Amino acid sequence: MSGHARQHPTIKDVAERAQVSPATVSSVLRANKNVSDISRQKVLEAIEALGYRPNRLAQALRTQRSRTVGLIIPDITNPFYADIAQGATDQARESGYGLFLMTACESETALRQAAEELVQRQVDGLLLTSVGLDYAITPWQLDKVPYVLVNRYAKTAVADYVGIDNRSGAQEVVRFLHGLGHRRIAFIGGLPHSSASRDRLEGFYAAMQELDLTLSPLHIGFADLQYDKAMKLVQSMLQTEPRPSAVFAADDMMALGAWEGAQSVGVRVPQDLSIVGFDGIWSTAWAGIQLSTVVQPRYELGRLAVSLLHERIQGLTSPARVRLLPYQFMARRTTAAAPIDSVRSIN
Repeated sequence: MSGHARQHPTIKDVAERAQVSPATVSSVLRANKNVSDISRQKVLEAIEALGYRPNRLAQALRTQRSRTVGLIIPDITNPFYADIAQGATDQARESGYGLFLMTACESETALRQAAEELVQRQVDGLLLTSVGLDYAITPWQLDKVPYVLVNRYAKTAVADYVGIDNRSGAQEVVRFLHGLGHRRIAFIGGLPHSSASRDRLEGFYAAMQELDLTLSPLHIGFADLQYDKAMKLVQSMLQTEPRPSAVFAADDMMALGAWEGAQSVGVRVPQDLSIVGFDGIWSTAWAGIQLSTVVQPRYELGRLAVSLLHERIQGLTSPARVRLLPYQFMARRTTAAAPIDSVRSIN
């Protein structure tokens, strides 16, 4: 048995085996697009054959970059954020970055502390999914690293933003329900400080006004994205007279809570009450529920956010960009034509 320690392969070893320059190997490791497909393939095959693993610490010391990014989400149990995180993780890996994931409850203080901790860990950039519309982001340490906002934006933030047209999505829901004959449509909102919740509320109001529909103050409330709160809120709404024939919840978790609340008081979905959610999390497609919802491209949002962040890390200095991805409304089994007595009472 040899007494000499096994030498780990180096970039030079990879370059020699692939018959390219060390600079080309470095470019491939940095996911630089200015490398031909042939050279890239040679390098990847050499890396695999030699079992080469980059020394991240040495790279960080040499380049003053950690090759890591941070992602902050408000709730790790919400599948919406899990899908964004998966997309971000996959794109980060393909771009040569590691990803730190942190949670910060829905408060400005918690988000600021998480962001500052990641900056102290010397991440190269941040992805923020839970900023509040009025959060005072300017004084934070974010001037030290580039960051991208995902799903929500803030008035004080001058940064790239990735999301969908929440206002338009909400309007489409109301128009769809109106087309089914619904005239008493209730709304369950999310968090007042969230731009996504606010935009969906504004879209709801705009469509109700456009269609000349009257909204009862008793048929609007906020459940803070919480299943239990939405369940109780719907139970209360269904005690009013006349009661709503449809409920639009501004996220799927609240819509599922609304479904449970209706079932608990003997109201059938969709025969007596139609329910629509927003986000398109995977559990909404379960055979026993089949929730009608606005499906966001959650995985793609995560990937795109990392792509934009990578460009900023590489030195892009263009004005802040807004990227809105397409959404899709999915009509499933929780929506149906309005009950006849509901339509008759309106007429």
